[in-house]
Amino acid sequence: MGQCLICQNWVSEQPSLAQLLMMASIHAPVLCRSCQQRFIRIEGPTCPICGRQQTKTTVCHDCLRWQKEGSLPLVNQALYQYNGAMKQFMHQYKFLGDYRLRQAFSAEIQARIKQRAGAMIVPIPVTPKTERTRGFNQVLGLLGNLTTTAALETRHVDKAIPQSSKNRQQRLLTEQPFQLTAGADKLIRGNRIVVVDDVYTTGRTLHHAAHLLKQAGALTVTSMTLAR
Repeated sequence: MGQCLICQNWVSEQPSLAQLLMMASIHAPVLCRSCQQRFIRIEGPTCPICGRQQTKTTVCHDCLRWQKEGSLPLVNQALYQYNGAMKQFMHQYKFLGDYRLRQAFSAEIQARIKQRAGAMIVPIPVTPKTERTRGFNQVLGLLGNLTTTAALETRHVDKAIPQSSKNRQQRLLTEQPFQLTAGADKLIRGNRIVVVDDVYTTGRTLHHAAHLLKQAGALTVTSMTLAR
């Protein structure tokens, strides 16, 4: 028993019968049931490209826009909807620097990534200024002890408007914010890559990253995000 990382109420959870019978790995919950229920998993029909929750399995308007611009499809898998609860979570985790909150979803996102056996994990980087201010990269926090490859780094854009402060149109007009790290092309060439970020909003950040990695010779590039 411990305290919920969000509301501070006590958490008490018994393992299910299925877990006991299957001898499944049991992780002590870090969110109470009430807080867990505020987060909505993406299930059922989704956009086959970006993973957006919708009523039909058709390509969403965002991805149709990318296709019209000539961008190659980037298949993304997202775990949760970016609803009010997730927005509040991200504010507390990223902008208030509550590093403990990484535990809320880290086991789940790591399990999903492990299903892509053999894929090289490339996390989206943050600017040096952001890392100094926040004290951590929120994506690496979610990835825990998984082996990652720092193939991308931010260009010198510390004076630019942060992505979180941009509106939709500003995000879509964002210029390439990344460059390859020294020697990354040799690591990437011929490998399957999964790029990981916290939130898929317009897709611009992930498309920028995928474009660089494909140019460097990646065999395939897909992406995964906690929320969409």
